[in-house]
Amino acid sequence: MSLVSIFQILYLIVFFIMLLMSVFIIFHIVFYSYNPFSKLVMLSIFIPVAGVLLFTNYILFMQIPLSSLLPTISL
Repeated sequence: MSLVSIFQILYLIVFFIMLLMSVFIIFHIVFYSYNPFSKLVMLSIFIPVAGVLLFTNYILFMQIPLSSLLPTISL
């Protein structure tokens, strides 16, 4: 297993944790809002913003040339 594979696995773990935290926030918005209007407003703001942030984070990470940045020592 190379160092590049380790970094990719660690990133995917962090990405999955960020995705779970977003679901946790959505759950709390849905079930603990004061009224339906605030629920709708908060969901309409949070879901697109979180989606764009997660998507751009993933795309930008995949554009990093890890093979040329990290040594090619196999562990």
